[in-house]
Amino acid sequence: MKKMNMKVTVHAEGMTSEAAAGNHTFTIDEGTRMGGKDSGPNPLQSVLGALAACENVTARMAAKEMDFSFESMDFQIQGEFDPRGFMGEPGVRPYFETVTIEATVKTDESEDRLNELKEKVEARCPVYTMMKEAGVTMNDTWKKA
Repeated sequence: MKKMNMKVTVHAEGMTSEAAAGNHTFTIDEGTRMGGKDSGPNPLQSVLGALAACENVTARMAAKEMDFSFESMDFQIQGEFDPRGFMGEPGVRPYFETVTIEATVKTDESEDRLNELKEKVEARCPVYTMMKEAGVTMNDTWKKA
């Protein structure tokens, strides 16, 4: 299979970044406390949103392969990081230390099949695996709605 390239173009003014990806645009900003306009999620919130979206897409693809039936997924995702790393303190990493994912899947499949799907997603989701390889502690709970 041929490798894929992803491209995003960004124009930034102050803390606000206006991004374009294909036919889509989106805003990433900081809150007013950090000097932004609060016109969009901040970069780390955007990463957590991308994680949920990527897990959903990966779950849909894996579910099709498994003949696994489900209607929808809901995510509650929380990331914890030490802002001292962002502020430049040596020895403190500037990215998430821990990410906690609570996924609720609306399905009539068994718990065993749901766990099988979860394992496939954790092994194949590009955003999840990238975070895990970066040493982020990933705490995942998947349950039926």
